[in-house]
Amino acid sequence: MKYLRNRFVQSFIAIFVFYIAIIVLISQNPSGDAYAIDDALIEKSSEDRLEVLMQITGVDPLKGTAEARVLPWPNSEAVGYRFKSGWLPKKDVLLHVDSVIGASNGASNLYEFKRDVPVGGFDLQIDQQPGESNRSQVAWYPLDLYAFEIPVSASYTDDNGDIQDLAILPLDYTKNIDTFDIRMAHGYWSDPDKLVTLNDKDSIDNAIDEFNQGLSSSVFTAERSNSTKLLVVIILLLMITALTSVSIMAYMVANGRRPPTLSSLIWSAALTYSLISLRGLMPGAPPIGIFIDKVVYFPSLVVTLTCSLWILVIWTKRDDFES
Repeated sequence: MKYLRNRFVQSFIAIFVFYIAIIVLISQNPSGDAYAIDDALIEKSSEDRLEVLMQITGVDPLKGTAEARVLPWPNSEAVGYRFKSGWLPKKDVLLHVDSVIGASNGASNLYEFKRDVPVGGFDLQIDQQPGESNRSQVAWYPLDLYAFEIPVSASYTDDNGDIQDLAILPLDYTKNIDTFDIRMAHGYWSDPDKLVTLNDKDSIDNAIDEFNQGLSSSVFTAERSNSTKLLVVIILLLMITALTSVSIMAYMVANGRRPPTLSSLIWSAALTYSLISLRGLMPGAPPIGIFIDKVVYFPSLVVTLTCSLWILVIWTKRDDFES
């Protein structure tokens, strides 16, 4: 028990408890409402619907684009049959998916699925929603936030050769991607700024009306994961620690309170170079010049370099140190 009274041990215990609390906090799943909304939409949707499974596979903050994979998934045999990774249409189906770069024949945004021809999904590139906030720039890393809209419309050709609306239901099946958390919200085709919420029953009914007309709008938000933010905070704390320790050491040496030894010179130079390695550890490889560079990284480099030069000058000028 006497070890527990030691301040050094107590500090480690406090840090450990704080770390566990942080891990529990960042591990919370914020997608509860999203699953509940999907369940409510599934319950009210037409049985003869084509589910449109969407997956964000990558985000490029510099270009403001995202890579997406779309997999049509029939809910009933009247629409088609499911395979392990693809499907077999029982109607001539036409999907229009609005995107920057399409992947259909001719690279258009129209995707035709012929009856009784086994097919799979397709990849496309979508652009960032216009009119987004300032946080939609990589300069805000790791607090940057991006939104991408995927409007989809669907129709089919009936036995008489007429074009009919095909009921659809967009669903998210995004897996974890590097440094980002992806969340999908259901918007309106007529107004994607209005989103379906669990407490607004009218929004669910209005969305169902559009889905039954073969119209949908899905809004994906990409935000840096909590683990990414935590690692960035730790890296910044290490930079600030290096800055503080070298500054204190240089001050003590310059004022004659500590000797200008070779080990202090090596240590200050090593901490200066370590800042470059720490910057390279930031997840997602953010470009040089982001906000935290200007606030922490660049000042840390300048100050530690200046302190190292001061220690070098004092070390070279003094043959013998006298306190």
